[in-house]
Amino acid sequence: MLKHMSMLSNRIPLLAAASQWIGGALFTLFLSATVANADEDTKPIDVLVVVGAAGEQEFGTAFSAWADVWQSTCDRANLNLLIIGPDKQEVAHRDQLHSKIESIASVESIRPLWLILIGHGTWDGASADFNLVGPDVSAKELGDWIAAIKRPLLIANCTSSSGPFINRLSGPNRVIVTATKSGTEKNYARFGQYFAAAFNSVGADLDHDDEVSMREAFLKACADADLFYKEQGRLATEHALLDDNNDKKGSSYALVRGRAKSKGDGKIDGDLASRFSIPVGDNSIQLTDEQLTTRNELESQLRDLQTQHAQDDPAVLREKALPVLIELAKLYAPDQSPADESVAE
Repeated sequence: MLKHMSMLSNRIPLLAAASQWIGGALFTLFLSATVANADEDTKPIDVLVVVGAAGEQEFGTAFSAWADVWQSTCDRANLNLLIIGPDKQEVAHRDQLHSKIESIASVESIRPLWLILIGHGTWDGASADFNLVGPDVSAKELGDWIAAIKRPLLIANCTSSSGPFINRLSGPNRVIVTATKSGTEKNYARFGQYFAAAFNSVGADLDHDDEVSMREAFLKACADADLFYKEQGRLATEHALLDDNNDKKGSSYALVRGRAKSKGDGKIDGDLASRFSIPVGDNSIQLTDEQLTTRNELESQLRDLQTQHAQDDPAVLREKALPVLIELAKLYAPDQSPADESVAE
């Protein structure tokens, strides 16, 4: 038994990282390819990227580059990606987006849908809009469209004036990220550039599990955007928010990073966002739907234990968590034939 435990500890990084989790970090959920052996045309979409109207050529070049980063990320992670726009045709992307969301809504899966909005946004004091080629789509309209989606939903609105989208899109089993904290932050937002890049950055992997979660990408993008403004000697005109607890408020970088405390009894966002991730490397293990379901249950047990024993001696939490951590580790353990197993003398 001791020999088996030693082998498991040496071969599975998850156990080696257990002590780090005890200090407060939860393991992230792995996001991988959809149905195996299915034809490309029948595979559910994992990531839907929508590139809006550019307005000026320099913005169009930047937005296309961000979409290209998402393309390379999805190719590496074996995720099924669909990009709407940009194109040189005068096509109304609003209808394309609405139709695609309707078709996605019929898919039931434990795997999340990532919806990435790239471009410009506007705010008239009452309605926040995402600017598309052709008619725009408002936050309210998008909220109505996504209401029927049954999968976990991760939305990153990387546009100016995107803050009000949190009020409209926040909901159960959803993670909403916006590039700005309000509709009045109307200047060109660079958040989308850094957010896309974060999923290819080892530096974004704060818990060193070889994956970048939605929460980690949010933190990295916020830090990089802030650094840009500081290096340019300019006043920051965008302040991103993350919402994943259905309170329609959103949390700033400082709150999510733990550098500030919420006022009153407000809950800081980030827990759900930490559970959905994309691998950084090329050799990550891809779990089946059944394995993902098992991991979801085990992760839930770990969160409950952390809450129940928050005031106890860390040794108590460690003892309670170890059996769950071992079961998690088994999901990543290579298959071992009986010939590989032996009993210690």
